Amino acid sequence: MSSRILIVDDSPLVRKLLRKCFDSEPGLEICGEAGDGKEAIEKAKECHPDLILLDLSMPVMNGLEAAKVLNESMPSVPLIMFTNYNTTNLAEEAVAVGISKVIVKTDPLGDLITCVRSLLVRHVA
Repeated sequence: MSSRILIVDDSPLVRKLLRKCFDSEPGLEICGEAGDGKEAIEKAKECHPDLILLDLSMPVMNGLEAAKVLNESMPSVPLIMFTNYNTTNLAEEAVAVGISKVIVKTDPLGDLITCVRSLLVRHVA
């Protein structure tokens, strides 16, 4: 059985690239996509993901705001902030709203896959 991932990013190109990346990974499947935080909350209720990958900077509702709501409604679902920004302040804010890990978009995609698999193992265990 595959682990279900929800991708949340305002860039259709980033979502497409992430989908392609995860589609080539055995045991991982994309259950949905969203372009902003509000849509992410709705999609998460619909598709019941095992993990949510969130961008920080998005219209309507940013990733931190969405993470807070998602963590309250789905506290067992790991959240990864996948962003262009990486500061100590962001990491602290992310942890405060329930984000498990912050990954920078310029890091190798292999690091993201490793992080996803690690969090999913802990989630299932």
